[in-house]
Amino acid sequence: MIDQRLFKLKPKTLTFLLIFYQSISMAQQYETQSFDLIKKVDEAEIRFYPPAMKIRSSRKNGFGALFGYISGRNSRDQKIAMTTPVHLGTNENNEMMEFVLPKSFDENNSPTPESENVEVYKSKPGYYIAYYFGGYAFDWAVRRATKSLMEIIQENKIEAVGDPIILVYDSPYKIINRKNEVLLKINFQTNIKK
Repeated sequence: MIDQRLFKLKPKTLTFLLIFYQSISMAQQYETQSFDLIKKVDEAEIRFYPPAMKIRSSRKNGFGALFGYISGRNSRDQKIAMTTPVHLGTNENNEMMEFVLPKSFDENNSPTPESENVEVYKSKPGYYIAYYFGGYAFDWAVRRATKSLMEIIQENKIEAVGDPIILVYDSPYKIINRKNEVLLKINFQTNIKK
């Protein structure tokens, strides 16, 4: 949510703040979860995501619990670099938040969380369809993007599996040129033609 005090600032001050925060955001280069682009379908992309080490927590414990883990609240007191994107979705009807661990981590060297609210796991490989949307991932923006993705899925007779996952790539402090995506798992083998 944008602080309402920003609208009371003088135009020069507001411009400086926007440029300052944007430059900070651009300077932060995070490792991004890798995937293989299979093909474009209208405004969406079919992707293959290989397995990755992730940490997850319920959204009510969410960011604080996950940030604690990467800040050193783990069995090795090890600080772990932030990556993108943050995954927001559901797991057995529970709203979840997930961070992807850097590629250097695997099942053998990922520290154990100190908090019982954090789970470390290796994701399964899979095919997904992704749809980009900008701005903040407010509920109305997510609904609109999900609706657009569902229309593409239906028009192209793609079999979707499971619930949508929201991918958020930017810090909350980044105001312009934000990147988010809606991701849905698909049954690639049965109905995607190359």
